[in-house]
Amino acid sequence: MKPNLNSITLSMAVAAGLAVFSISAQAQDVLVTGSLTDTSLGGGVFSYTLTLDNTGPEAVESLWLGWALSSSPVFNVISPTSAGNNLGWNNVLDGNSIQYGGASGTAIAANGTGTFTFDSTSIPAQFMSGAAGGSVAYGVDATQFAIEDSTLHSVEFAPTVVATPEPSTFGLLAIGALGFSGAFIRKLRGC
Repeated sequence: MKPNLNSITLSMAVAAGLAVFSISAQAQDVLVTGSLTDTSLGGGVFSYTLTLDNTGPEAVESLWLGWALSSSPVFNVISPTSAGNNLGWNNVLDGNSIQYGGASGTAIAANGTGTFTFDSTSIPAQFMSGAAGGSVAYGVDATQFAIEDSTLHSVEFAPTVVATPEPSTFGLLAIGALGFSGAFIRKLRGC
């Protein structure tokens, strides 16, 4: 008995469709969010602290800060120095980027947080506009610092800049508080 060519073709098309669907339905394993705070050190240099939250199911074992294929330029944090972190990871300055690399047992677990520090002449406005900050986080199942952006085991992200008040803002706040308390005291005394 000779098989029907149409039924074979249809079966192969259905199998291919199911394979594509199962691949596209697979969830991203590495998901992160990052928030960046800054302090001016003077002379055009800023001290930055990046808080990286692992919101995906796969542990994150490395971070290439200031490098992403979709960024223009690809290396986008100007003159980074003084790199550090709270995880015991290696800190390697790589041109206008920083490679933070962990090892087995030091990864940021799901729902965990890591803190990364660095100094740079990139100004906060460059991070806010997206001109700086494009970065890639790599999961434990990725090759550290692979030349890839978003895959199942790596994800590109840009940190959100958390505005920090200028010291002069604190001074104005203190003067206003003193003025308010003085007026309040006068009102209590009935003056």
